[in-house]
Amino acid sequence: MTEGNDERKGLRRFEAGAAVGLLGGMVGLVLPVSVYAFTFYHLLGIPIAGTTLLAYTSAFVIAGALLFALSLIIYRFGFTALRKEDPWFYTASALCIIGSVGLVLIVIAAALAFETSPTLAQCIRGTPSLTLTCLEAVQPLTAYSVVVGFWLAWVGGLGIVVGLGMGGRRYRAVRLAAGSAAYAILLLVLIDPFVALLFPLGGWQYPLLTLPILALVAPLLVYLGCRQARSEPAPTTSLGQPTY
Repeated sequence: MTEGNDERKGLRRFEAGAAVGLLGGMVGLVLPVSVYAFTFYHLLGIPIAGTTLLAYTSAFVIAGALLFALSLIIYRFGFTALRKEDPWFYTASALCIIGSVGLVLIVIAAALAFETSPTLAQCIRGTPSLTLTCLEAVQPLTAYSVVVGFWLAWVGGLGIVVGLGMGGRRYRAVRLAAGSAAYAILLLVLIDPFVALLFPLGGWQYPLLTLPILALVAPLLVYLGCRQARSEPAPTTSLGQPTY
């Protein structure tokens, strides 16, 4: 009975984490839109609009990071419920904790950028690729916080991939496993700029255009996979008892 309760609890938490992650992905759509809008305002010579846009973008980054952090926490609770059944869930849970720390650093960096938005907007001057350099000039600690926070959050995403992959196999849910694969592709796309520094090839920025889509597709597949697993009859053990 305890094992069955843990199985159902883990599945419900996967579903809740996916729902929060989907909401975070919707909020994250603001970021690429604001980048193009910021460049557009600079071309029109409207510095006030650019400053206001940067302030709103910082607020949305904070909201998106908090939602993703909440999603990581909920996923981790799901992995915790299943860690007695498979030791790999311990690993996934630990990686999610590391990712949560990284997201806290990103929230702090976005809050500092919000406070210095006029100076930061003047430094960027319609070139979003200079954002990290300008952050280092305006708030040196903020730039380091962004870099460290990004990599810690990336490690947390790896925990989601591991945990959901194990969950997809355990629940025999194809969509859940596909969601894990989509999260893995998302992580690979995120490190694309760093790979381009080691192997300078043209067109490296094009895969980044898939990020908003992957950020929506991955949690959506997980959510649908959990709904599918909950609606299907549970597989039984040799004693005829359901495994979840």
